[in-house]
Amino acid sequence: MSTLIDFFAGSFGGAAGVLAGHPLDTVKVRLQTQHGPVPQYRGTFHCFKLIVQKEGFRGLYKGMSSPLLSLSAINAIVFGVHGGTCRKMEDPNSITSHFIGGAAAGMAQSVIAAPTERIKLLLQIQDGNTKTKFNGPIDATRQIIRTHGLKSLTRGFLATVARDAPAFGVYFASYEWMTRSMCKDGKTETLSSAQLLLAGGSAGMFSWLFNYPTDIVKSRFQADNSYKSYMHCIKSTYAERGYRAFFVGLNSALIRAFPSNAATFFTVEWTYRLLLDHNLLNNVTKEAEKICAESQLLPFDELTFSYMIL
Repeated sequence: MSTLIDFFAGSFGGAAGVLAGHPLDTVKVRLQTQHGPVPQYRGTFHCFKLIVQKEGFRGLYKGMSSPLLSLSAINAIVFGVHGGTCRKMEDPNSITSHFIGGAAAGMAQSVIAAPTERIKLLLQIQDGNTKTKFNGPIDATRQIIRTHGLKSLTRGFLATVARDAPAFGVYFASYEWMTRSMCKDGKTETLSSAQLLLAGGSAGMFSWLFNYPTDIVKSRFQADNSYKSYMHCIKSTYAERGYRAFFVGLNSALIRAFPSNAATFFTVEWTYRLLLDHNLLNNVTKEAEKICAESQLLPFDELTFSYMIL
């Protein structure tokens, strides 16, 4: 049943993280994808202010439906693969196991993350002056496929893997290290809500510190079809403002990372506790078994239940 618990917890955690962090993610994307030696936005707060002035607060939530729909599934994969990988390791509870499990999770979720983030980016960079207008994620998907082909949806996949594999490794390893450091009796279940929020938010910030330049390349490559290759993107980015171009918007990413990841881990941890403490998942499973028996379906198992909830 551990896989199902990981699935449920990751789903709720992903939704919480999107709701908490999307406005600053829009700011980060705008800063990352602006071109030229004289940028439109001078920094995080200037960008935030201009978006609100020109587009209203709704402008901060552009493209949110795409990650909101996908991140529940993505985080289900992330926490499921992480948990499953750790349990197969020789020492499942070691920090090294959590890093490897996180790296495996980052690679696995890239299959979904790459196309959904491409759609999200294209919606977020629309500032009212953009010639091509997308009315939403579905419209954007249709236009991209019609104009550039189905393969174009996976543009930036390798950069997504290069960003997320080490990032999620650091993410889970640092969270585990911090929670263990804060608990006195060795039981993370005794940590307070404030401690969980601190550990989750800090883990998110640490993960961004290690992968931000890669995220710059990924964002620019996905948002601009004129780049012929990753090397072309890297050289063009460097030509604009030197090495500093690879750290534009880092402060907004770090500011966003804390509430977003704090909400994700906090929700995941409390979902674990509720499911285990109140035996909720077993009750759902028994009810599903009863329905299957009454309907004369195949014998119920964990795989069957996974397909049912998907």
